[in-house]
Amino acid sequence: MRLDNKGKSGCVVECRSVLLQHIHANIKDYLVLSILFIMGVMLGVVLINNSNEESQKEISGYVNSFIDSIKDEKFEIDKTRLIKVSIANNLKLVGIIWIAGTTVIGMPLIFIIIAYKGLCLGYTVSAIISSLGIWKRSCIFIIIIAFTEYNNYSSYINVKR
Repeated sequence: MRLDNKGKSGCVVECRSVLLQHIHANIKDYLVLSILFIMGVMLGVVLINNSNEESQKEISGYVNSFIDSIKDEKFEIDKTRLIKVSIANNLKLVGIIWIAGTTVIGMPLIFIIIAYKGLCLGYTVSAIISSLGIWKRSCIFIIIIAFTEYNNYSSYINVKR
């Protein structure tokens, strides 16, 4: 990428065109990985829905105890530690995927990792939804939507977080 008198907007346009060319050239790979991710999510939902009553009660108890511990005023989230642990775990995963992507033998490992991430997401969301009632579930979704909208607009406004 060359930088000349185009300015910031020219660089953004050039980056966007390079990204679109990459996506267009690798659309089949993105499609296969998306399908595997969605299948993992669906498998996670099926696992929760087909578990026996005892397992569902344990999961519901765990989710409710977690929510109750968050409601407790003594509970405090160490945001910097949470970010550091999250970044470290994701960098390890990116490293594994990058190393696996350099070999033909490692390619199935990438598919397994993506499907497993989908399974974890589907299982977690389904467990939360199945353990909460209709009113709590609606409140949580409204809060998530409002928080997402706040994050989207706060990047355009000078809001100190």
